[in-house]
Amino acid sequence: MRPTEADSAHTSANDGAADALDVPQDAAHWFARMHSGEVTNADRQGFAAWCAANPAAEREYRALVAQWHAARVLPEARLRGLMHEPPAASASRHTSRRRFAIGMAAACTLTLVAGVLTASHVFEHAADPVELITRKGERREVALSDGSVLHMNGETRLIATLGRRERHILLTHGEAFFAVAHDASRPFVVEGGAGRVTVTGTRFNVRHDSDTLQVSVESGSVRLDTGPWWRATERRLTAGQQADAYVDQTLSGVMQVNVEHLAAWQRGKIVFNDAPLSTVIREMNRYLTQSARLASPELGYYRISGIFSVDDPLAMLDALPAIAPVRVSRQANGDLRVLAR
Repeated sequence: MRPTEADSAHTSANDGAADALDVPQDAAHWFARMHSGEVTNADRQGFAAWCAANPAAEREYRALVAQWHAARVLPEARLRGLMHEPPAASASRHTSRRRFAIGMAAACTLTLVAGVLTASHVFEHAADPVELITRKGERREVALSDGSVLHMNGETRLIATLGRRERHILLTHGEAFFAVAHDASRPFVVEGGAGRVTVTGTRFNVRHDSDTLQVSVESGSVRLDTGPWWRATERRLTAGQQADAYVDQTLSGVMQVNVEHLAAWQRGKIVFNDAPLSTVIREMNRYLTQSARLASPELGYYRISGIFSVDDPLAMLDALPAIAPVRVSRQANGDLRVLAR
């Protein structure tokens, strides 16, 4: 739950100044902000811009993430011991989640580095990250050095770091299908803002929208979790199952899906099976150069079924009047409007 205005006012009065997570400037504070439980869409956009402008600082952030994952394998009592804090001690009722996150960032950068991370069997230096980007309408297949293969949909950005102990993907936005080479000694972790996916070898699709991380499994099994390590929740998914992680650190239930249809974009197709027109338009806009929008919300309730080519998105719109009581109007600025007939 986000703090109320009263809570924020109380915290500000106690602190006497805005806390350091309001305007993160370095890897430690970005780490604390992104793991604070208060991440907003503006935060994610700011973080992506910071990563793009500061490659060296982003590598520091990735090292912190690796340290965080290393710390998560230790019992809580051991962590508290490393932080020189008695197990019974706890944050006061009025301590904000932000201040706790700052403390955890400090622990990662100071105490854990001095304690846990000096043990070579617990942590290794991360390999140099590789950034991969696709433009709108572009699809790309990438073979990773560990034998895994990933397929990237349009408008996708991810950063791959393949270390000796863990293979890590930061999916900042977009969609990718992963065929992971099995390696029980090196988990394959996909992190996407709202949640994390952990596997050792399987085939699955991950989509990261502004406030949701959606995971769909074609074969094998995965663990989807969200939230900080001290109160993380998770879902276990097997073939044909899907679940969503939301930005408020909650998880959906497990759903049965047709993953072949869902991942048809790899073959240049998009499949709708009795989908609301609102969903269809939103999906089409991932491929259209000029955005389409519904003239009224009521139109979004029409149900659509069909198979379309993502390489010819305008043909998808041209086909709509044949399967729904709508027409498409092209505006002077090039935008497309879907109206009732």
